[in-house]
Amino acid sequence: MKILHLCNKVPFPGRDGSSLAMEALIRLEVKAGHSVHVLALNTDKHYVHHPQAHFGSTLECVKVRISPSLLGFMRQVSHPASYFASRFDHASVRNRIQVLAPEVDLVVVDSLFMALYLECLGGTPWVLRAHNVEHQIWQRALSQIPFGLKKIFTAWQTMRLKRWELAIIKSARIWAISFEDSSLLLQLGAAESQTIPCTFDAFGPWSDSGAKGSGIYHLGALDWLPNVQGLQWYVEEVHPISAQEIIVISKKWPSQLVRPEKINHLARLEDGFDFESHGIFIAPILSGSGMRVKLLEAMVRGKAIVTTSIGAAGLKDAPGVLIADRPEEFAEAIRRLVDNTEFRQSQGRAARAHALATFADEVFVNDMRSLAPKRT
Repeated sequence: MKILHLCNKVPFPGRDGSSLAMEALIRLEVKAGHSVHVLALNTDKHYVHHPQAHFGSTLECVKVRISPSLLGFMRQVSHPASYFASRFDHASVRNRIQVLAPEVDLVVVDSLFMALYLECLGGTPWVLRAHNVEHQIWQRALSQIPFGLKKIFTAWQTMRLKRWELAIIKSARIWAISFEDSSLLLQLGAAESQTIPCTFDAFGPWSDSGAKGSGIYHLGALDWLPNVQGLQWYVEEVHPISAQEIIVISKKWPSQLVRPEKINHLARLEDGFDFESHGIFIAPILSGSGMRVKLLEAMVRGKAIVTTSIGAAGLKDAPGVLIADRPEEFAEAIRRLVDNTEFRQSQGRAARAHALATFADEVFVNDMRSLAPKRT
């Protein structure tokens, strides 16, 4: 079957949660025997120089600007999809989709923001790959924003986003990234929602470095609001109790956060990070939905993990993952893993075994082979 796979960023190489999820789904489609043409926005925010296709797919990129600007705001503030989504709407992309869609059997709309182009598909069947319930992320994030113009604007745009997203959901066949999201999407009116989580290649780059080392690390994109809010909670509420040294790996450190002692920052893994000596992964997540792909990566690597209830969503009650929602509980979970080598290593082994049994590509290849789209 021929698939046109639409992405709101270049999926190759996978480098953050959303691009890793896109990359995994494309890999799964190719492993299932489908012919996959990827059309991706190469945005100014996540620009990739010299992008190349992976896994036997073909890749076409359209260079676009999505960063907020006053001119863009004035043009798109009243867009029915909200300013959050409308930044991804570009005429050059519409033109290419109108040419490519009639030539394929199925269009995979990878992320809600690419649903802006549904009217360009004609009668070609399509499926929405839901990485999360987008308006839910912003609703949860609102509680962390102090009252002021930013909160008022965010609440207004969240309301518009929710209205548009619910309309899309009710017309969509959905591939949800977690069982929790799939259940919620059905409650919100989706006629069909199938769970296809982010999977991983058992022979891929995530090697088993285990949990022998007592070092602690956090890996995540700190240009995404839920990650920034979670790290702020850790810095302000957990770190004063824990007082453990940790390494945060992210391209940038958030400008609004003061970095305290014992929290070190690396812009890249290549800047000297050693997985062997860091057996503990922390994911302080207070908002968002979907599946935390960096948690899956840590599980595959055999790390002992501490996260919150929201952070653990989508992992199917994974063993080896300690869940703590209050600062003192989070700090105590970290301390327990640091102090008890045997427990730490057993947690890491359990997490890896669960990932292999539950999230490997091969678990879902047959589901991907059985696609049967119908033209309208």
